Amino acid sequence: MIFENQKGLRTYYEEYGEKCDPTILLIHGIGADNQMWRPQTELYASKGYHIIVPDMIAHGKSSRVNKLTLSDWTKQIEELLIHLNIHKVSIIGVSMGGVIALSFIVNYPDLVDKIIISDSFGELKTIPERILGFSSVIGYKLFKILGNKALAKGMESTYKADFAYRAKKYFKEICLEVDLKQMVLSRKAINQIAILDELNNHKFNAMVMVGSEFGKWFVKINKKIADSLGTDLIILQNSMDPSNLVNPDEFNKNVLEFLDE
Repeated sequence: MIFENQKGLRTYYEEYGEKCDPTILLIHGIGADNQMWRPQTELYASKGYHIIVPDMIAHGKSSRVNKLTLSDWTKQIEELLIHLNIHKVSIIGVSMGGVIALSFIVNYPDLVDKIIISDSFGELKTIPERILGFSSVIGYKLFKILGNKALAKGMESTYKADFAYRAKKYFKEICLEVDLKQMVLSRKAINQIAILDELNNHKFNAMVMVGSEFGKWFVKINKKIADSLGTDLIILQNSMDPSNLVNPDEFNKNVLEFLDE
């Protein structure tokens, strides 16, 4: 379905399950779309949840833009929830989706029930973190020159491990169609996140997970999120960003147990 706001920005979204059930909003990663959540949508609906899966601005079938900020995404979510008459929501954000989710819960805490973050970051302050953000922007700019086929080939290399076959297939396909200009804008937008100190001023029912295969440095980045949210960090073995697609069995097990608490 498509929701268009007063400014003409379109949000494509899909719904699963019954609207009378508790609502979960799933926020995808950079360069992805709602289909990144295929291992979750129908499963979670079958467990008694109402699932909303939008394509974020600059992604999938939602609007393309000339400029983009984190607040554009958080406003997109708020407007979609109002449109759907949803007053309370649990949010699961992976990678870029985690950045957006963290920004949303600080700005709209009254709308949030539970929050689950995976394979993400809440600030880019240290030198390694800044290098991560800067190099990612440069990488997307380079792929604008090299083309989508080069990006798809790069994704094949990233997800070459046997356990990552779902992510390899998904990103190989979607990278052939992705708008690289929009990816540059998206990466610049999430690089502006600096939310960890603000999280300390709120109390959220939260869970944070990270895949082990991107290395100790990425685990540390996610540990900072968990510490700011006052929760433990769950490390998923044989997994990497995005863990919901790379190791959906362990991801789903942890999510459903947490939601059922």
